[in-house]
Amino acid sequence: MLLRMIGALVDFSGRRPWLVIGLAIAAMTGLWAYASRLELRTELRELLPSDSPAFMAYERQAKRVDGGAQLIVIAESPDRGANERFIDALTEQVEAPLRQRAACLAACADDACRQACGPESLIRYVESGTKEARRFFDENKWLYASVRELEQADEAIELELALRGGLIEDLDEGEPGGASGGQAAGAPDEKKGLSLDDTWAELQRRLKKIDEFPSGYFSTPDGRMVAIRIVSRSAGMGDRKAAQLLDDVTALVDRLQPAQFHPAMQVGYAGDIPNAIAEQKSLVSEAVWATVVALVLILGGVSLYYRSPWSLLVIGLPTAFGASAGYAFATATYGYVNTVGAFLGAIIVGNGVNYPIVLLSRYRDFRARGMAAEEARREAVFNAFRAELVGACVAAIAYGSLTITHFRGFSQFGTIGFVGMLAVWASIVPLVPATIVAIERLQARLPRWLRDPAPRVSEEGASGPTARLLARATKRWPIVILAVAPITLLLAAWKLPAYVKDPWEYNFARLGSKSSQQKGAGSWSLKASEVFGGKMNVAGAMMLADTPEQVPAIKAQILANDAKDPQGRLVADVATIADVLPGTPEEQRKKIEILERIRDRLTPRVLRSLTPEQQERVRLMMPPETLRVIAPQDLPDLIRRRFEENNGVVGTVFYVKYKNDVSFSNGKNLLRMANTTGNVVLPDGTHVVTASRPTVFAEMIRSMERDGPLATAASFLAVTIVVVLATGSLLGAFTVLSALVLGVLGTATAMAMLDVKINFLNFIALPITFGIGCEYPFNVFDRARLLGGDVTLALKRSAGPVALCSYTTVLGYGSLVFADNQALNSFGWVAVSGEIACVASALLFLPALLHVLNRTGALRSAWKSGILFRGSEHS
Repeated sequence: MLLRMIGALVDFSGRRPWLVIGLAIAAMTGLWAYASRLELRTELRELLPSDSPAFMAYERQAKRVDGGAQLIVIAESPDRGANERFIDALTEQVEAPLRQRAACLAACADDACRQACGPESLIRYVESGTKEARRFFDENKWLYASVRELEQADEAIELELALRGGLIEDLDEGEPGGASGGQAAGAPDEKKGLSLDDTWAELQRRLKKIDEFPSGYFSTPDGRMVAIRIVSRSAGMGDRKAAQLLDDVTALVDRLQPAQFHPAMQVGYAGDIPNAIAEQKSLVSEAVWATVVALVLILGGVSLYYRSPWSLLVIGLPTAFGASAGYAFATATYGYVNTVGAFLGAIIVGNGVNYPIVLLSRYRDFRARGMAAEEARREAVFNAFRAELVGACVAAIAYGSLTITHFRGFSQFGTIGFVGMLAVWASIVPLVPATIVAIERLQARLPRWLRDPAPRVSEEGASGPTARLLARATKRWPIVILAVAPITLLLAAWKLPAYVKDPWEYNFARLGSKSSQQKGAGSWSLKASEVFGGKMNVAGAMMLADTPEQVPAIKAQILANDAKDPQGRLVADVATIADVLPGTPEEQRKKIEILERIRDRLTPRVLRSLTPEQQERVRLMMPPETLRVIAPQDLPDLIRRRFEENNGVVGTVFYVKYKNDVSFSNGKNLLRMANTTGNVVLPDGTHVVTASRPTVFAEMIRSMERDGPLATAASFLAVTIVVVLATGSLLGAFTVLSALVLGVLGTATAMAMLDVKINFLNFIALPITFGIGCEYPFNVFDRARLLGGDVTLALKRSAGPVALCSYTTVLGYGSLVFADNQALNSFGWVAVSGEIACVASALLFLPALLHVLNRTGALRSAWKSGILFRGSEHS
């Protein structure tokens, strides 16, 4: 029944080729139109399992604080004044819409009016300097002295006033170490104003420490660079809101024309948002570039191999249909693709083109040996069907093995690839015969010079001189070729054990864009570090507690966890709202009582006893009467907003600040950070789920470590089952799988020797290699079966198509080798290495092994086994 159905479909395609092609093009047009809605999400959190605790915690946190990602705009020129004027102008432009909307909302009394005020801004707030914060701390500096310091100052004033009034006698007067020159210790000092000077000096020192920007602007000490910080509602991981905000601010900067402020002025962008956008643009451009280059080189290679530009239509239609089906499925199922799926088009093209190549090669082979066109189409489909089916199955398994993982970076890629590859395979039976017939009919009406040359094969059926050379070498020196296996095994035994213990890439600096680290967002981020240098809590992982009351206990627990880290401490401090308040309400009330006593002591009569210079100094230092208890809501915006949620709750936000020498590019540090700060358990047993970028990245590493081996094992197991069923012989399956394992083992050994670490992109190459790499040895084995065990003739006839299939796949991967994105680059190298190793094993090791086993007669039954179409190939 299956034979009749396939034969009927081939015959129908031959009779109505334009109908089949038209339906396929119409379907592709609809699929591509539907897939055009597909969104690209490059946030790294999109790679994590949706049920991951770190992912869910980060999502909850993002809703409570609207992301909080920073966009830092830096003006750089030799003129401090020009830089400051530009920052003032930009601040006015950025804040104007925020003030307008705030005024509109304040005047509204109903929802309809509030909606008319426009959508919520992408900006949470803007910071252009420390003027407001400096004024606040200057007005309240006395409250930032400790209770003990104020008590000492009060006691010293009381003593000095007593000495001045003669109520007590200075026992140290005139004695060694006492006041010199006969001056009493309590006598007025021409340079001091009573005993507030030491406390005053300490408060001034603390104020300077709090406000590390003396000019009131975020600037370098020489004023060469001045910056503004824009805090957004984006999470800063490459989402659309972040890109829109960067575009809006860039437009404002262009409108201001920085050169009008100073001819040498340059404006750049740093922070979470431009860094993530730079990585996203690098990834998208590399994915598009890789797909286009792969397509051009693949089509060019196919055209040269067949000596026919018309063959591109035969090969291209099924491949394009599969790619359109894969992306349309992604649109319907997910609505977006993540970072890993961004460049799937190049891979589907490179791998999917194998199926029409094999089928077209069989057809041309039969035609070259004198078979009629209609019979050749049917026989080509029947002859190649089992190899094509097995190839599609193992490729689908390779992609499908990724779908069983929880890591979305793997599962989404695998699902889309699975659908795309099956769609290519399913479309070749109607499309390839229909396209062949349509082209042949069209060529019959064209001049001879526009027609394809007639397909030719040698008398023995070889597809070229290289195929004859391979066939001769594997038959004449099989033992020499088989010696590669023990050499590879020895190298693997030497290198792999140590490599397998720690194969993962923990250096995140090797996964991003190389150019963005040297120019653009990367270089401006270095300048931002020069401006801020970790000040004003710019450096720190933001986290949230459930309630403000939990924060002190969480801080203590994080510091305790950090102290237990066997590799040493990572955390420099945990910044909370308490660090910027002058103490608890009780402590502040105590301070105010002491300050009132000090103020009461400094009566007008006391002041009149001082010199005019001393009076002026005392009035300057005298605690004001306006001091009151400061609550979190009373803090200046620059400080308060760092600890505030969207709903106005202040104090639940806190920042874990790490030591300056701690690298955030080191994945092992991220794992340690996650262990220290993630999911804190308080002494009373309360479980507080915290999240930050380090915990998200750490979860990504843990997901790879957990799901990577699972996908690899599942892929190999499923491929083994398919090969055993398809060959119908354990010994036959052993030969095919031996060639596959040798190729994969060679690739892994090369990775170990070159110290190529596994990351979230290049890992995909491993399970895929099991599937794609299995096609080649099975094609050679199945061709030998169809020829009754004639390995030499099978290699002569199949080496060309197999090599062409490998060529297209290598190009699909190889275009990534030149990518600027280092993760893509490493994926390309690993995939190309695996592809070359597997095809070399299929064309050298497998034929040599089959020759040796043939001589013993061990394969006699294997050549008569297998499922589906057990016939022989026409001679």
